[in-house]
Amino acid sequence: MDTKRCRRRAGMTILALATILLAGCAANHPTPGTPVVITRYTVPYQMAPLDSAVITLKNEEKVTLFVEQDGFAALPNGRRRIAGMSAKDFSALLHSQYSGQRTVEIIEFHPNRVSVLGEVFHQIHTDIGGTPMRVMDGIAAANGFTPLANRRRVRLLRENAGTVTVYELDLREMMQGYDLNDNLLLQPGDVITVPRNFL
Repeated sequence: MDTKRCRRRAGMTILALATILLAGCAANHPTPGTPVVITRYTVPYQMAPLDSAVITLKNEEKVTLFVEQDGFAALPNGRRRIAGMSAKDFSALLHSQYSGQRTVEIIEFHPNRVSVLGEVFHQIHTDIGGTPMRVMDGIAAANGFTPLANRRRVRLLRENAGTVTVYELDLREMMQGYDLNDNLLLQPGDVITVPRNFL
């Protein structure tokens, strides 16, 4: 085989290897600015104290109904226990109670607090104050990571209307200044879990 053909074949081999390696890197590193979603699933929402429902009647009148602290709600035919009932069953119950019903909008109540659990010095449930709170603020409120904490696989669990999204956050990279995008702004009801590093 002549020298020219050898060089050409070697150049094509290097190009193919470079393409494979770059594809592998792209697969392992998500687009900057997008925290990794490791799972998303749907759970049937169950009514809870302080949830409410806005019932729109055929004459466009709106009725607001609250689930009280004891889990009961005052319906036209008397008080009924609502806490623990699925949103679908609750809507069906309201349909039987309000004959002129057109629509039902269920409004979930989320306490204005977040939880920080796992390998932190103090596991806490803390209220979100008047200023925005981020993941690292929650970790700081829990007095920081323990020496056993796996900072690369911190999980943030967020539930919205029955859809649970679990993010995996690399806070070690963020703390070293490489990627600040994983320091997400917290929302009421968020749960941060710091796993143990077994390595």
